[in-house]
Amino acid sequence: MSKHTEFIAFFIRQKLQLPALYIRTAALLLLALLLLRHRTAAAAGVVSGIHTCLGTLIPSLFPFILLACLCTNSRAAQVLFRPLSPVMRHVFRLPACAAPAVLLGLTAGYPTGAKITANLYATGKLTREQAARLLCFCTAPGYAFAAAYTGSLLLRSERIGLNLFFACALAPLLLGLTLSRFAEKPEKSLKSPESAPGGIVSAVQDGIKATVSLCGFVIVFSMLLAVLHDAGIFQYLCGFLSRFGLTVPLSGALLTMGLEITAGVTQCIYWHLPVYFLAFGLGFSGVCIHLQIFSFFHKAGLPLSKTRYVLARFLNGLLSAAFYLLLSYFLPASTSVAVETSPLNTAPMAGSAASSLALIALSMFFLLTCILRSGKTPSKICGGNSTGKMLQ
Repeated sequence: MSKHTEFIAFFIRQKLQLPALYIRTAALLLLALLLLRHRTAAAAGVVSGIHTCLGTLIPSLFPFILLACLCTNSRAAQVLFRPLSPVMRHVFRLPACAAPAVLLGLTAGYPTGAKITANLYATGKLTREQAARLLCFCTAPGYAFAAAYTGSLLLRSERIGLNLFFACALAPLLLGLTLSRFAEKPEKSLKSPESAPGGIVSAVQDGIKATVSLCGFVIVFSMLLAVLHDAGIFQYLCGFLSRFGLTVPLSGALLTMGLEITAGVTQCIYWHLPVYFLAFGLGFSGVCIHLQIFSFFHKAGLPLSKTRYVLARFLNGLLSAAFYLLLSYFLPASTSVAVETSPLNTAPMAGSAASSLALIALSMFFLLTCILRSGKTPSKICGGNSTGKMLQ
């Protein structure tokens, strides 16, 4: 009887998988035809994506991605984030090692917190439940993208940028506090985990891989948006959404932000849409960011279903919009005229004060890591053969 039951279950699974396989095949064929038919637009989209990566993403995010990789394998991170241990255990009900994921994830930029979470989950420092819960509230645009890029550069208003930054940081914190009410407190660890051997070298390698992966997704989605525009599919989708009461500019901005947040922010500002739509898009972060985060878990596996993760991001977007409306009520700011030219032609973080402070902090963190790993004073590190031992 059990053999017949297993056969029936296997038959049902195969039948359910066939429609999905046919849909994927049709989508692949459609994509191939679109790329062949609109290859000029695809090439222009690739160029635009590369320009975005070189001018915006790499200068602003790579230092923080490298810092995130260092935080997961270094004993220096345990010293720096030790004061947050009671907060993590009693408030968020997570182990102390999750503090860098929360702090850097909300301040440094989108993939930083997820990258730290993936590393902690892969090394067994977080359980599946803890990693799934942490992944729901450790992702935010950060100060560089929300305040400096979107607010100061594009909207030309530091106050709006700060409101966006705090709104997108408060929303995941509220979500994390809510989710922690249903979890148990982790056991207090008395023994500090050892740092991974070759942490500095592996952190640089992991940071480069993560940055290349991030840029690859941005380039792909930039190419996809260009092809959809050239083929008229994007305009058709905007017209379809306009039947439900949405304006065409709003439909286009929401579709673009749903796919790739950088281009979506540009469209939203170009059409002078309300800023709380920007807050929603920054909180949701877009499919491009979601796929980047999924790629971090390709070895250990995603600790929660993709549907639940997307729903958590959608709720995070709604909370971000609500927090922005609340902050803008108490801290009003005058809206400036958005830049008319493409913001992709500038590199806002290439020589800014925020970038300089980030590089200085990263250098100090690197030096502290070397001191704690070698067990020597800075004067001894600078002389003799300690440099070779430090890098081993």
